[in-house]
Amino acid sequence: MSENSTNVRLMSVLLRGLGAVSPRAAARVAFQLFRRSGPRREPRFTPAPDAVEHFHAGRHRLASYIWQGGGPTVVLVHGWNGTSGDLSAFIEPLRDTGRRVVAIDLPAHGRSSGRFSDLPEAADAVEAVLRREPSVEGVIAHSFGVPATVLAAARGAPLRRAVLISGPIAVEPYLQRFIQVLRLSGATRAAILRRLRALLQRHQLPSVELNSIAPRLGTKALIVHDRNDREVPFLSAQALHRAWVGSELLATEGLGHRKLLVDPAVVERAVKFTVGWEKVEEPRPSPMPELRVVNG
Repeated sequence: MSENSTNVRLMSVLLRGLGAVSPRAAARVAFQLFRRSGPRREPRFTPAPDAVEHFHAGRHRLASYIWQGGGPTVVLVHGWNGTSGDLSAFIEPLRDTGRRVVAIDLPAHGRSSGRFSDLPEAADAVEAVLRREPSVEGVIAHSFGVPATVLAAARGAPLRRAVLISGPIAVEPYLQRFIQVLRLSGATRAAILRRLRALLQRHQLPSVELNSIAPRLGTKALIVHDRNDREVPFLSAQALHRAWVGSELLATEGLGHRKLLVDPAVVERAVKFTVGWEKVEEPRPSPMPELRVVNG
């Protein structure tokens, strides 16, 4: 959201005027704006999926795209204002390993229902697909899909391995930035944060801070992040790596927030990690003892 946008300036004036009369009403409108997804995009895939299915998670009807394979299932989870097609570069390499691939459109994205959504609903969607799909081996998630995946795992959804690309460690800083851009009053800000806490309580989420959740998870994690990411700072990846016992951190340069999803080296590393093909160093043989011939 750009501070210089005419629409943003107009919305700021309207919300500040409403907030002067009723901070609670202004908070309700502002929070819905925060939950509104951007222009809907249709997912595009190469190769095309073998099947398209729909299932329900909470109040949403979700679209899932399936590429058949004889092995375990790998799930692809996109970010905010994205679609499942954003991760299409991973599909063919995963199929080459014999894996079955399932990509989902999160609520209010792609072909899934709704115009408004939030992190708890996204976590509901990921949890639903992890529980309904057979033999899930891992998840590859991008951006907003990262906290949704971690929260689903924290609820006990089966997840052995996760590749977490360009993900934020918390969502509240983005809400705070949203409030700052709209120049909302302290009273409206406090009312918005109360709405956020009430939302988390309804979904039985004591926390959405990933650094407090990660230490409790047994999932193997590869955290991928670009040092020059302008949307989600690299500090998020470093903090998550420190909190997640046994995790690996892959730092890239010059790929920003989205180019990682099509970078061949990142795709190869992510696929190998997801299917458990990490390179294992062979133990070096012990040197043979030196033999000396003793003349008697």
